Amino acid sequence: MSTHFPEGIIEFLAVVEAHSFSKASEQLNISRARVSQIISRLEKEMGIQLLYRSTRSLSLSPAGETFYQLARQGVDQLEHAVLSAQNAHSSIGGQIRINSVGGLFGEEILAPILIRFMKENPKIEVELSFSSTREDLIESQYDLVIRMGALTNSNLVGRKLTSYKNHLVASPTYIKTMPKLDSPKDLIDHFLINGSVKRWSFTHNNGEDRYELPVHGKLKCSNGHVVKKATLDGAGISRQPTYYVEHDIQSGQLVTLLPDWQLPNSDVTLLYPQSRNISIRVKALVHYLMEAFRID
Repeated sequence: MSTHFPEGIIEFLAVVEAHSFSKASEQLNISRARVSQIISRLEKEMGIQLLYRSTRSLSLSPAGETFYQLARQGVDQLEHAVLSAQNAHSSIGGQIRINSVGGLFGEEILAPILIRFMKENPKIEVELSFSSTREDLIESQYDLVIRMGALTNSNLVGRKLTSYKNHLVASPTYIKTMPKLDSPKDLIDHFLINGSVKRWSFTHNNGEDRYELPVHGKLKCSNGHVVKKATLDGAGISRQPTYYVEHDIQSGQLVTLLPDWQLPNSDVTLLYPQSRNISIRVKALVHYLMEAFRID
């Protein structure tokens, strides 16, 4: 028995990834009203609500989240099949310019994936920059950009690569001398170490209590290695993603604090221009990165 695939999947993916009907309509080069009509027809045909809409916000329903994840994977696989067929006749080549968040992520996680991609495609040249370039300059300078945290640029298409849990950590040495710490409010009495994130948001395990702390660090440094070293040396408390401190927590060199309070995860997003005329080599790398992080 054949399966009928409803129309509107591409439009649905565009709306979700652009976080806006208007931005999606620009990417698809059709009117906003037409996009809205297509999504409404898709929901009617499927018999479920995919999106929650209001004048100020747009979010996925639980069913919409599941549908998005599976539809995104399906479209990715189809596009990958097309690229594979194209590459079978002519190997891809040329330069790809990438700007990425650096530190341990750029050096130990991203770089090995890019090196594997280059080895599999010998005619590809990669220029990788870890500079903190402003987003409004990205489109003219780079083919791909990888950022961590909240993004606001509407001129770029965003694809989530992965997400990392954040931990509030300190060394056993610091804990022995630190003031009492029962809630995020008590952090005001502590030495804090922070990088680019200037406000730490906490949510209690009950899902209701929230607290946001403006961070005035004893040490401020955007280099993650420095923040981690200072934390290990007992200089204070820092907010660290899993890939930086997982082994240190397991070994006891760092201890997690406020276990009943959660920090938001850090999403890693792949960004590229809205233009449909993206080269085959860039499309190939986008799919390679998506698959690599999905597997990892």
